[in-house]
Amino acid sequence: MVVDLFSTPELLPLEVQAVLQKYENAEFDYTECANLVTDLEAVGYTCDYYLQAEPFDLRKIGEPSNYE
Repeated sequence: MVVDLFSTPELLPLEVQAVLQKYENAEFDYTECANLVTDLEAVGYTCDYYLQAEPFDLRKIGEPSNYE
């Protein structure tokens, strides 16, 4: 079973929750998605984003993607 960490932030460490809150009302474009990934990587997590600049597959760095 794949858990979508974007929809279950309560399962994440507080520092990751803080990063997600920072982008909660963001209007995502490629630059904003790249900034999100940079901020997540600083706290040990990462994600991917679609061509439409929609982040997905939030996961701990080193864990396999849920979409490979």
